[in-house]
Amino acid sequence: MIRSTECILISQRYYALNMLFKFGIAKCKHISTPLDRNIKFRRDSGKACDLTWFRQIVGSLIYLAITRSDLSYPVRMISQFMSQPMTEHLQCSQRILRYVSGTKDMALLYRRGIDEQLVGYTDADWAGNAHNRRSEYASSLGSAAIAWSNKKQPIVALSSTEAEYGRATVDTCEVIWLKRLLRDLHLANPTMIYCDNLSSTHLAKNPIFHTRTKHIEVHYHFVREHVLSGKVEPAYVPTG
Repeated sequence: MIRSTECILISQRYYALNMLFKFGIAKCKHISTPLDRNIKFRRDSGKACDLTWFRQIVGSLIYLAITRSDLSYPVRMISQFMSQPMTEHLQCSQRILRYVSGTKDMALLYRRGIDEQLVGYTDADWAGNAHNRRSEYASSLGSAAIAWSNKKQPIVALSSTEAEYGRATVDTCEVIWLKRLLRDLHLANPTMIYCDNLSSTHLAKNPIFHTRTKHIEVHYHFVREHVLSGKVEPAYVPTG
């Protein structure tokens, strides 16, 4: 961490360099994405690989992901196969290392004087591949993210609206907790929570539930209560 009167820089560059040398990736060709966009993981694909070597790579990446939100999803995906990894999973972990090699200088930069507005981003994947059904959120304050999560959806959703709205519920809980921590900084403005699903943003604002969404009201009225109280404000953001 580097601290000055103008900013705070949190970086794991030295750790990333040591990790790349350890696994022999330091001089390999860089790659622009950590995972292939259309990859579909299978538990029985290919031959079994070196279990110890795979676990060492994944464990190192998990530690690096503490300050790298862009690694949160790919690292979580490959970490599901720690007990019985296959050659495909090892190749994916090595691809992530090649991505890290080209982005080792990336860091969290918190600048002084930037508008200290707490903002939340939420997303969920509904009815996707069995191994890819995920939900995620990220919260930023000022110039950089301060909290993020990527994990399997904890619910079985009957529609994309319910999946997105359920993810917004978890994000709202995180935002309310962060607002309490920031209360001493007098950040009293409503927190924007961006979602890429129009139906879920309308559902959070509209107090009238239709017949098809009554089951959602029972489970996730938490969001609407905080919207009505003015603590959070849902807004639509395009997926792109």
